[in-house]
Amino acid sequence: MAAAVPAFAQGGGQQPAPPGRYIDGVIANVAGRIILYSDLAGRMEQVRQAGGKVSDSTACGELEDLLYQQLLLDQARIDSVFPDENQIDAELDRRINYFEQQIGGREKLEKFYGKSVTEIKADFRDQVSDQMLVQQMQQKIIGNARVTPREVEEFFRSIPVDSLPFINAGVEFSRISLYAAPTDAEDRRVRQRLEEYRESIVKGEKQFCTIAVLYSEDPGSAAQCGELGMVPQGVMVPEFDAVALSLKDGEISPVFRTKYGYHIMEMIERKGDRYNARHILLSPKASTADVEAAKHRLDSLVALVRNGAMDFQAMAAANNQDEETKETNGIMLEPATNSTHWAIGDLDQRTFMVLDKLEVGQISEPIAFEDPDGKKGYRIFRLTKRTEPHRMDLVQDYPLVQQAAEAKLRQRNLDTWVAEKLRSTYVHILDAYRGCTFQHAWQGEEGQ
Repeated sequence: MAAAVPAFAQGGGQQPAPPGRYIDGVIANVAGRIILYSDLAGRMEQVRQAGGKVSDSTACGELEDLLYQQLLLDQARIDSVFPDENQIDAELDRRINYFEQQIGGREKLEKFYGKSVTEIKADFRDQVSDQMLVQQMQQKIIGNARVTPREVEEFFRSIPVDSLPFINAGVEFSRISLYAAPTDAEDRRVRQRLEEYRESIVKGEKQFCTIAVLYSEDPGSAAQCGELGMVPQGVMVPEFDAVALSLKDGEISPVFRTKYGYHIMEMIERKGDRYNARHILLSPKASTADVEAAKHRLDSLVALVRNGAMDFQAMAAANNQDEETKETNGIMLEPATNSTHWAIGDLDQRTFMVLDKLEVGQISEPIAFEDPDGKKGYRIFRLTKRTEPHRMDLVQDYPLVQQAAEAKLRQRNLDTWVAEKLRSTYVHILDAYRGCTFQHAWQGEEGQ
Protein backbone atom coordinates (compact mmCIF):
# COMPACT_ATOMS: atom_id res chain seq x y z
CA MET A 1 0.00 0.00 0.00
CA ALA A 2 1.83 3.04 -1.29
CA ALA A 3 -0.57 6.00 -1.25
CA ALA A 4 -2.39 7.89 1.46
CA VAL A 5 -6.16 7.68 1.69
CA PRO A 6 -7.66 10.69 -0.19
CA ALA A 7 -9.27 13.18 2.18
CA PHE A 8 -12.93 13.62 1.23
CA ALA A 9 -13.74 16.38 3.66
CA GLN A 10 -12.42 19.82 2.82
CA GLY A 11 -9.95 21.41 5.18
CA GLY A 12 -8.01 18.22 5.80
CA GLY A 13 -10.75 16.10 7.39
CA GLN A 14 -11.11 12.49 6.28
CA GLN A 15 -14.08 10.30 5.52
CA PRO A 16 -14.66 7.12 7.51
CA ALA A 17 -12.15 4.82 5.81
CA PRO A 18 -9.57 2.19 6.64
CA PRO A 19 -6.69 3.73 8.60
CA GLY A 20 -3.19 4.01 7.22
CA ARG A 21 -1.96 4.26 3.65
CA TYR A 22 -4.42 2.89 1.13
CA ILE A 23 -4.63 2.30 -2.62
CA ASP A 24 -7.92 0.46 -3.14
CA GLY A 25 -9.91 -2.40 -1.74
CA VAL A 26 -13.35 -3.78 -0.97
CA ILE A 27 -15.33 -1.63 1.45
CA ALA A 28 -18.70 -3.41 1.13
CA ASN A 29 -20.25 -6.60 -0.20
CA VAL A 30 -23.91 -6.96 -1.20
CA ALA A 31 -24.83 -10.56 -2.06
CA GLY A 32 -21.39 -11.08 -3.56
CA ARG A 33 -21.42 -7.80 -5.47
CA ILE A 34 -18.48 -5.77 -4.19
CA ILE A 35 -18.07 -2.03 -3.75
CA LEU A 36 -14.53 -0.70 -4.00
CA TYR A 37 -13.04 2.25 -2.20
CA SER A 38 -12.27 3.72 -5.65
CA ASP A 39 -16.01 3.59 -6.50
CA LEU A 40 -16.75 5.81 -3.53
CA ALA A 41 -13.73 8.03 -4.12
CA GLY A 42 -14.84 8.60 -7.72
CA ARG A 43 -18.29 9.67 -6.58
CA MET A 44 -16.86 12.06 -4.02
CA GLU A 45 -14.65 13.63 -6.67
CA GLN A 46 -17.74 14.20 -8.80
CA VAL A 47 -19.41 15.92 -5.84
CA ARG A 48 -16.34 18.09 -5.36
CA GLN A 49 -16.15 19.06 -9.04
CA ALA A 50 -19.86 19.93 -9.04
CA GLY A 51 -19.26 22.34 -6.17
CA GLY A 52 -21.15 20.25 -3.63
CA LYS A 53 -20.35 20.00 0.06
CA VAL A 54 -17.72 17.34 0.66
CA SER A 55 -17.96 15.77 4.12
CA ASP A 56 -18.15 12.50 5.99
CA SER A 57 -21.94 12.57 5.85
CA THR A 58 -21.77 13.10 2.08
CA ALA A 59 -19.49 10.04 1.81
CA CYS A 60 -21.94 7.99 3.86
CA GLY A 61 -24.83 9.08 1.63
CA GLU A 62 -22.91 8.15 -1.52
CA LEU A 63 -21.97 4.79 -0.01
CA GLU A 64 -25.61 4.03 0.80
CA ASP A 65 -26.54 4.84 -2.78
CA LEU A 66 -23.89 2.37 -3.99
CA LEU A 67 -25.25 -0.28 -1.59
CA TYR A 68 -28.77 0.34 -2.89
CA GLN A 69 -27.66 0.02 -6.51
CA GLN A 70 -25.94 -3.30 -5.83
CA LEU A 71 -29.09 -4.54 -4.10
CA LEU A 72 -31.15 -3.69 -7.19
CA LEU A 73 -28.60 -5.29 -9.53
CA ASP A 74 -28.68 -8.46 -7.45
CA GLN A 75 -32.48 -8.55 -7.76
CA ALA A 76 -32.14 -8.04 -11.52
CA ARG A 77 -29.88 -11.11 -11.62
CA ILE A 78 -32.44 -13.13 -9.68
CA ASP A 79 -35.30 -11.96 -11.90
CA SER A 80 -33.26 -12.38 -15.12
CA VAL A 81 -33.83 -8.77 -16.11
CA PHE A 82 -31.49 -7.38 -18.77
CA PRO A 83 -31.18 -3.86 -20.24
CA ASP A 84 -32.18 -3.25 -23.84
CA GLU A 85 -29.03 -2.97 -25.98
CA ASN A 86 -30.67 -0.45 -28.33
CA GLN A 87 -31.56 1.75 -25.38
CA ILE A 88 -27.98 1.56 -24.14
CA ASP A 89 -26.74 2.63 -27.59
CA ALA A 90 -29.20 5.53 -27.64
CA GLU A 91 -28.19 6.66 -24.15
CA LEU A 92 -24.48 6.49 -25.04
CA ASP A 93 -25.15 8.58 -28.15
CA ARG A 94 -27.13 11.09 -26.09
CA ARG A 95 -24.33 11.45 -23.55
CA ILE A 96 -21.64 11.78 -26.21
CA ASN A 97 -23.71 14.48 -27.95
CA TYR A 98 -24.13 16.29 -24.63
CA PHE A 99 -20.40 16.08 -23.83
CA GLU A 100 -19.55 17.34 -27.32
CA GLN A 101 -21.85 20.33 -26.89
CA GLN A 102 -20.32 21.13 -23.49
CA ILE A 103 -16.68 20.79 -24.54
CA GLY A 104 -16.96 22.25 -28.03
CA GLY A 105 -17.05 19.36 -30.47
CA ARG A 106 -15.94 15.77 -31.02
CA GLU A 107 -12.25 16.52 -31.60
CA LYS A 108 -11.96 18.38 -28.29
CA LEU A 109 -13.80 15.56 -26.50
CA GLU A 110 -11.42 12.94 -27.88
CA LYS A 111 -8.43 15.10 -27.01
CA PHE A 112 -9.73 15.53 -23.45
CA TYR A 113 -10.09 11.78 -22.91
CA GLY A 114 -7.12 10.83 -25.08
CA LYS A 115 -9.36 8.27 -26.82
CA SER A 116 -11.65 7.95 -29.81
CA VAL A 117 -15.40 8.27 -29.33
CA THR A 118 -15.67 4.53 -29.95
CA GLU A 119 -13.27 3.83 -27.08
CA ILE A 120 -15.04 6.35 -24.82
CA LYS A 121 -18.35 4.57 -25.47
CA ALA A 122 -16.75 1.21 -24.70
CA ASP A 123 -15.43 2.58 -21.39
CA PHE A 124 -18.83 3.92 -20.37
CA ARG A 125 -20.93 1.01 -21.63
CA ASP A 126 -20.94 -1.12 -18.46
CA GLN A 127 -21.67 1.91 -16.31
CA VAL A 128 -24.59 2.99 -18.49
CA SER A 129 -25.87 -0.60 -18.65
CA ASP A 130 -25.90 -0.86 -14.85
CA GLN A 131 -27.58 2.53 -14.49
CA MET A 132 -30.35 1.56 -16.91
CA LEU A 133 -30.77 -1.79 -15.19
CA VAL A 134 -31.12 -0.03 -11.84
CA GLN A 135 -33.79 2.22 -13.37
CA GLN A 136 -35.63 -0.80 -14.79
CA MET A 137 -35.64 -2.56 -11.43
CA GLN A 138 -36.81 0.57 -9.62
CA GLN A 139 -39.70 0.89 -12.06
CA LYS A 140 -40.54 -2.78 -11.65
CA ILE A 141 -40.60 -2.44 -7.86
CA ILE A 142 -42.61 0.78 -7.59
CA GLY A 143 -45.00 -0.19 -10.36
CA ASN A 144 -47.33 2.43 -11.83
CA ALA A 145 -47.42 4.70 -8.77
CA ARG A 146 -50.47 6.95 -9.10
CA VAL A 147 -52.37 9.09 -6.61
CA THR A 148 -55.96 10.31 -6.72
CA PRO A 149 -56.85 14.02 -6.66
CA ARG A 150 -57.99 13.56 -3.05
CA GLU A 151 -54.60 12.07 -2.12
CA VAL A 152 -52.84 14.95 -3.88
CA GLU A 153 -54.85 17.43 -1.84
CA GLU A 154 -54.21 15.51 1.41
CA PHE A 155 -50.49 15.48 0.63
CA PHE A 156 -50.50 19.24 0.01
CA ARG A 157 -52.49 19.97 3.20
CA SER A 158 -50.03 17.88 5.21
CA ILE A 159 -47.20 20.31 4.42
CA PRO A 160 -46.98 23.21 6.91
CA VAL A 161 -47.58 26.53 5.17
CA ASP A 162 -44.16 27.88 6.11
CA SER A 163 -42.57 24.69 4.69
CA LEU A 164 -44.16 24.93 1.27
CA PRO A 165 -41.35 25.10 -1.31
CA PHE A 166 -40.59 28.29 -3.18
CA ILE A 167 -41.19 27.83 -6.90
CA ASN A 168 -38.84 29.81 -9.11
CA ALA A 169 -40.04 31.60 -12.23
CA GLY A 170 -40.59 28.93 -14.83
CA VAL A 171 -42.10 27.95 -18.13
CA GLU A 172 -43.69 25.02 -19.90
CA PHE A 173 -43.07 24.76 -23.63
CA SER A 174 -42.98 22.56 -26.71
CA ARG A 175 -40.36 22.19 -29.43
CA ILE A 176 -40.70 20.78 -32.93
CA SER A 177 -37.73 20.22 -35.23
CA LEU A 178 -37.38 19.38 -38.91
CA TYR A 179 -34.05 18.30 -40.39
CA ALA A 180 -32.87 19.22 -43.85
CA ALA A 181 -33.01 16.05 -45.96
CA PRO A 182 -30.34 15.48 -48.64
CA THR A 183 -31.77 14.83 -52.09
CA ASP A 184 -31.90 11.37 -53.63
CA ALA A 185 -29.30 12.52 -56.14
CA GLU A 186 -26.90 13.47 -53.32
CA ASP A 187 -27.54 10.12 -51.66
CA ARG A 188 -26.72 8.25 -54.87
CA ARG A 189 -23.63 10.40 -55.47
CA VAL A 190 -22.16 9.59 -52.04
CA ARG A 191 -22.87 5.88 -52.34
CA GLN A 192 -21.35 5.75 -55.82
CA ARG A 193 -18.22 7.54 -54.62
CA LEU A 194 -17.76 4.98 -51.85
CA GLU A 195 -18.34 2.13 -54.32
CA GLU A 196 -15.50 3.56 -56.42
CA TYR A 197 -13.21 3.78 -53.40
CA ARG A 198 -13.99 0.16 -52.52
CA GLU A 199 -13.29 -1.04 -56.06
CA SER A 200 -9.90 0.70 -56.16
CA ILE A 201 -8.98 -0.83 -52.77
CA VAL A 202 -10.04 -4.36 -53.79
CA LYS A 203 -8.03 -4.06 -57.04
CA GLY A 204 -4.98 -2.95 -55.10
CA GLU A 205 -4.85 0.44 -56.79
CA LYS A 206 -5.22 2.35 -53.50
CA GLN A 207 -4.65 1.61 -49.82
CA PHE A 208 -7.57 1.53 -47.39
CA CYS A 209 -5.51 3.62 -44.94
CA THR A 210 -4.80 6.35 -47.47
CA ILE A 211 -8.44 6.80 -48.45
CA ALA A 212 -9.55 6.76 -44.80
CA VAL A 213 -7.06 9.47 -43.84
CA LEU A 214 -7.88 11.65 -46.85
CA TYR A 215 -11.64 11.22 -47.19
CA SER A 216 -13.33 9.50 -44.22
CA GLU A 217 -15.76 11.79 -42.40
CA ASP A 218 -15.47 9.99 -39.06
CA PRO A 219 -13.26 12.41 -37.10
CA GLY A 220 -12.65 9.80 -34.40
CA SER A 221 -10.94 7.26 -36.66
CA ALA A 222 -9.88 8.93 -39.93
CA ALA A 223 -6.42 9.94 -38.67
CA GLN A 224 -5.82 6.33 -37.51
CA CYS A 225 -6.42 4.92 -41.01
CA GLY A 226 -10.05 4.42 -40.06
CA GLU A 227 -9.11 1.96 -37.30
CA LEU A 228 -11.53 1.72 -34.38
CA GLY A 229 -9.54 -0.37 -31.94
CA MET A 230 -10.82 -3.57 -30.33
CA VAL A 231 -14.49 -3.02 -29.41
CA PRO A 232 -17.13 -5.39 -28.06
CA GLN A 233 -20.38 -6.05 -29.89
CA GLY A 234 -22.97 -3.49 -28.88
CA VAL A 235 -20.73 -0.42 -28.78
CA MET A 236 -21.43 0.42 -32.42
CA VAL A 237 -24.90 0.74 -33.96
CA PRO A 238 -26.53 -2.65 -34.77
CA GLU A 239 -26.09 -2.34 -38.56
CA PHE A 240 -22.35 -1.78 -38.10
CA ASP A 241 -22.02 -4.76 -35.72
CA ALA A 242 -23.96 -6.99 -38.11
CA VAL A 243 -21.55 -6.28 -40.97
CA ALA A 244 -18.47 -6.61 -38.74
CA LEU A 245 -19.53 -9.99 -37.41
CA SER A 246 -20.14 -11.26 -40.95
CA LEU A 247 -16.58 -10.54 -42.11
CA LYS A 248 -13.46 -12.67 -41.95
CA ASP A 249 -10.08 -11.24 -41.03
CA GLY A 250 -8.76 -9.16 -43.94
CA GLU A 251 -12.11 -9.08 -45.73
CA ILE A 252 -13.62 -5.83 -47.04
CA SER A 253 -17.36 -5.31 -46.77
CA PRO A 254 -19.75 -4.11 -49.44
CA VAL A 255 -20.97 -0.53 -49.06
CA PHE A 256 -23.59 -0.40 -46.29
CA ARG A 257 -25.60 2.26 -44.53
CA THR A 258 -26.16 3.31 -40.92
CA LYS A 259 -27.81 6.42 -39.52
CA TYR A 260 -24.45 8.18 -39.89
CA GLY A 261 -24.14 7.61 -43.64
CA TYR A 262 -22.45 5.08 -45.94
CA HIS A 263 -19.51 2.90 -44.89
CA ILE A 264 -17.04 0.34 -46.13
CA MET A 265 -15.23 -1.77 -43.56
CA GLU A 266 -12.05 -3.81 -43.48
CA MET A 267 -11.90 -6.44 -40.77
CA ILE A 268 -8.52 -6.52 -39.04
CA GLU A 269 -9.19 -9.09 -36.33
CA ARG A 270 -12.11 -10.81 -34.65
CA LYS A 271 -12.04 -12.42 -31.21
CA GLY A 272 -15.45 -13.85 -30.31
CA ASP A 273 -17.88 -10.93 -30.09
CA ARG A 274 -15.03 -8.38 -30.08
CA TYR A 275 -13.45 -7.00 -33.19
CA ASN A 276 -10.99 -4.45 -34.52
CA ALA A 277 -11.87 -2.97 -37.91
CA ARG A 278 -11.14 -0.04 -40.17
CA HIS A 279 -13.94 1.88 -41.81
CA ILE A 280 -14.49 4.79 -44.16
CA LEU A 281 -17.57 6.96 -43.67
CA LEU A 282 -19.15 9.32 -46.19
CA SER A 283 -22.39 11.13 -45.36
CA PRO A 284 -24.88 12.68 -47.80
CA LYS A 285 -24.97 16.43 -47.17
CA ALA A 286 -27.96 18.70 -47.17
CA SER A 287 -27.46 21.68 -49.47
CA THR A 288 -28.43 25.24 -48.68
CA ALA A 289 -31.55 24.67 -50.78
CA ASP A 290 -32.40 21.56 -48.70
CA VAL A 291 -32.08 23.58 -45.48
CA GLU A 292 -34.33 26.29 -46.90
CA ALA A 293 -36.85 23.64 -47.92
CA ALA A 294 -37.04 22.47 -44.30
CA LYS A 295 -37.67 26.05 -43.20
CA HIS A 296 -40.44 26.56 -45.78
CA ARG A 297 -42.13 23.30 -44.77
CA LEU A 298 -42.06 24.30 -41.10
CA ASP A 299 -43.37 27.76 -42.01
CA SER A 300 -46.28 26.13 -43.84
CA LEU A 301 -47.11 23.86 -40.90
CA VAL A 302 -47.03 26.75 -38.43
CA ALA A 303 -49.34 28.76 -40.71
CA LEU A 304 -51.87 25.89 -40.64
CA VAL A 305 -51.80 25.87 -36.82
CA ARG A 306 -52.12 29.65 -36.56
CA ASN A 307 -55.05 29.61 -39.01
CA GLY A 308 -56.79 26.90 -37.00
CA ALA A 309 -56.58 24.37 -39.83
CA MET A 310 -54.38 22.03 -37.79
CA ASP A 311 -53.96 21.28 -34.09
CA PHE A 312 -50.45 21.87 -32.70
CA GLN A 313 -50.24 18.41 -31.13
CA ALA A 314 -51.43 16.79 -34.36
CA MET A 315 -48.72 18.65 -36.24
CA ALA A 316 -46.12 17.47 -33.73
CA ALA A 317 -47.29 13.86 -33.87
CA ALA A 318 -47.13 13.77 -37.67
CA ASN A 319 -44.05 15.86 -38.45
CA ASN A 320 -41.71 16.25 -35.48
CA GLN A 321 -38.17 14.87 -35.95
CA ASP A 322 -36.85 16.15 -32.62
CA GLU A 323 -35.19 13.28 -30.70
CA GLU A 324 -36.10 14.82 -27.34
CA THR A 325 -39.76 15.56 -28.04
CA LYS A 326 -41.05 13.31 -30.82
CA GLU A 327 -42.46 10.84 -28.27
CA THR A 328 -44.26 13.57 -26.28
CA ASN A 329 -46.04 15.43 -29.11
CA GLY A 330 -43.49 18.20 -28.89
CA ILE A 331 -43.62 18.76 -25.12
CA MET A 332 -40.19 19.36 -23.56
CA LEU A 333 -39.66 17.45 -20.31
CA GLU A 334 -37.10 18.59 -17.76
CA PRO A 335 -34.74 15.57 -17.63
CA ALA A 336 -33.92 15.64 -13.91
CA THR A 337 -37.57 15.54 -12.80
CA ASN A 338 -39.35 14.35 -15.95
CA SER A 339 -41.63 17.33 -15.39
CA THR A 340 -43.08 19.77 -17.92
CA HIS A 341 -42.02 22.63 -15.63
CA TRP A 342 -38.67 24.26 -16.39
CA ALA A 343 -37.08 26.75 -14.00
CA ILE A 344 -35.87 29.75 -15.97
CA GLY A 345 -32.33 29.18 -14.75
CA ASP A 346 -32.27 25.65 -16.19
CA LEU A 347 -32.89 26.79 -19.77
CA ASP A 348 -29.99 27.17 -22.16
CA GLN A 349 -29.42 30.76 -23.22
CA ARG A 350 -30.74 30.36 -26.76
CA THR A 351 -34.00 28.73 -25.62
CA PHE A 352 -34.46 31.39 -22.94
CA MET A 353 -34.01 34.19 -25.48
CA VAL A 354 -36.72 32.68 -27.71
CA LEU A 355 -39.24 31.92 -24.95
CA ASP A 356 -38.70 35.27 -23.23
CA LYS A 357 -40.19 37.04 -26.26
CA LEU A 358 -43.27 34.80 -26.59
CA GLU A 359 -46.73 35.23 -25.11
CA VAL A 360 -48.44 32.17 -23.66
CA GLY A 361 -49.83 30.12 -26.55
CA GLN A 362 -47.64 31.87 -29.13
CA ILE A 363 -45.43 29.96 -31.59
CA SER A 364 -42.00 31.27 -32.55
CA GLU A 365 -40.73 31.76 -36.06
CA PRO A 366 -38.55 28.87 -37.38
CA ILE A 367 -35.03 29.04 -35.92
CA ALA A 368 -31.99 27.46 -37.57
CA PHE A 369 -29.95 24.88 -35.62
CA GLU A 370 -27.12 22.45 -36.22
CA ASP A 371 -26.42 19.23 -34.30
CA PRO A 372 -22.89 18.34 -33.14
CA ASP A 373 -22.73 15.78 -35.95
CA GLY A 374 -23.38 18.51 -38.53
CA LYS A 375 -27.05 17.81 -39.31
CA LYS A 376 -28.92 21.06 -39.96
CA GLY A 377 -32.54 22.03 -39.72
CA TYR A 378 -35.11 24.42 -38.29
CA ARG A 379 -37.18 24.27 -35.12
CA ILE A 380 -40.05 26.16 -33.54
CA PHE A 381 -41.01 26.75 -29.91
CA ARG A 382 -44.46 27.17 -28.40
CA LEU A 383 -44.86 28.70 -24.94
CA THR A 384 -47.54 26.82 -23.02
CA LYS A 385 -47.30 28.39 -19.56
CA ARG A 386 -45.32 31.01 -17.67
CA THR A 387 -45.17 31.30 -13.87
CA GLU A 388 -43.73 33.98 -11.61
CA PRO A 389 -41.79 33.17 -8.40
CA HIS A 390 -44.20 32.06 -5.65
CA ARG A 391 -44.91 29.62 -2.84
CA MET A 392 -46.23 26.31 -4.10
CA ASP A 393 -49.96 26.54 -4.73
CA LEU A 394 -52.30 23.56 -5.05
CA VAL A 395 -54.22 24.97 -8.02
CA GLN A 396 -51.48 26.78 -9.92
CA ASP A 397 -48.87 24.06 -9.36
CA TYR A 398 -51.12 20.99 -9.32
CA PRO A 399 -48.87 18.94 -11.66
CA LEU A 400 -45.86 19.63 -9.43
CA VAL A 401 -47.82 18.75 -6.28
CA GLN A 402 -49.05 15.55 -7.94
CA GLN A 403 -45.48 14.61 -8.92
CA ALA A 404 -44.30 15.25 -5.35
CA ALA A 405 -47.10 13.09 -3.93
CA GLU A 406 -46.32 10.29 -6.38
CA ALA A 407 -42.62 10.59 -5.60
CA LYS A 408 -43.40 10.12 -1.91
CA LEU A 409 -45.49 7.05 -2.73
CA ARG A 410 -42.71 5.61 -4.88
CA GLN A 411 -40.17 6.19 -2.13
CA ARG A 412 -42.41 4.45 0.40
CA ASN A 413 -42.72 1.44 -1.91
CA LEU A 414 -38.94 1.32 -2.41
CA ASP A 415 -38.27 1.63 1.33
CA THR A 416 -40.61 -1.28 1.99
CA TRP A 417 -38.89 -3.39 -0.67
CA VAL A 418 -35.38 -2.63 0.66
CA ALA A 419 -36.39 -3.55 4.22
CA GLU A 420 -37.82 -6.89 3.04
CA LYS A 421 -34.90 -7.60 0.72
CA LEU A 422 -32.32 -7.01 3.46
CA ARG A 423 -33.87 -9.72 5.61
CA SER A 424 -32.59 -12.37 3.20
CA THR A 425 -29.52 -10.72 1.68
CA TYR A 426 -25.90 -10.97 2.80
CA VAL A 427 -24.49 -7.48 3.36
CA HIS A 428 -21.09 -6.73 4.84
CA ILE A 429 -19.67 -3.23 5.33
CA LEU A 430 -16.10 -2.56 6.39
CA ASP A 431 -15.91 -1.63 10.08
CA ALA A 432 -14.50 1.81 9.27
CA TYR A 433 -17.82 2.73 7.61
CA ARG A 434 -20.15 1.31 10.25
CA GLY A 435 -20.29 4.70 11.96
CA CYS A 436 -22.37 6.02 9.06
CA THR A 437 -25.98 6.96 9.70
CA PHE A 438 -27.91 5.21 6.94
CA GLN A 439 -31.58 5.47 6.02
CA HIS A 440 -31.84 1.69 5.83
CA ALA A 441 -30.63 -1.03 8.20
CA TRP A 442 -27.59 -2.17 6.22
CA GLN A 443 -25.38 -2.76 9.26
CA GLY A 444 -25.66 -6.13 10.88
CA GLU A 445 -27.81 -7.51 8.04
CA GLU A 446 -25.52 -10.34 6.97
CA GLY A 447 -27.75 -13.07 5.71
CA GLN A 448 -30.14 -13.57 8.60
